[in-house]
Amino acid sequence: MRGRENILQDKVLVLNKYYQAVQITTVLRAICHLVKGTAKVITPDWTTHTLEEWLEASRFYNNGRLIRSPSLSIVAPDAIYLTAYDRLPRLEVVFNRANLFMRDNYTCQYCGKSVRNPKDRTIDHVIPRSRGGKTVWTNVVLCCRKCNLKKGDRTPEEAGMQLLKKPEQPKWKSLFLEKFPEEKKEIWKPFLDFAGLYPER
Repeated sequence: MRGRENILQDKVLVLNKYYQAVQITTVLRAICHLVKGTAKVITPDWTTHTLEEWLEASRFYNNGRLIRSPSLSIVAPDAIYLTAYDRLPRLEVVFNRANLFMRDNYTCQYCGKSVRNPKDRTIDHVIPRSRGGKTVWTNVVLCCRKCNLKKGDRTPEEAGMQLLKKPEQPKWKSLFLEKFPEEKKEIWKPFLDFAGLYPER
């Protein structure tokens, strides 16, 4: 059986009260919602459980993700729904560093090098700000430090560099699926089908 700390960081799908997928969280945060009474566990057959009901079910059901403490044992849920949360899934992606890194798959958009190390990540303005370039989705890319130094205050053409792909504003669906764990495909499929988010094959 896996360690409790590892299980607490597993991914849990979060649905709104209309059963639409709105985000992905951790088992730890999902359990906090259950304890506060703001969420219920939901299973792929659309059965819902309060915390008390799920604790009772956990006595008979063990999927290898059983979390034990001195006072209780609970199976880590795969999905929850927020009983009072009625906001719809986001349509536009907020512009920030984290979403930019996900859009560019943590890859330098000039040399193709993986830049998972935060110390090696920079953000490059394709058209430099000194030339009027704006800080918008279509003009910024993830770039390793080496390529950023090489490019300097020039356009890619002037620096003899080429972008791997044209920067575009991402869709929320694509970023949502970036965090989509492979092992959850079948478990989450009913919910993602319902929300129109299941990855195309």
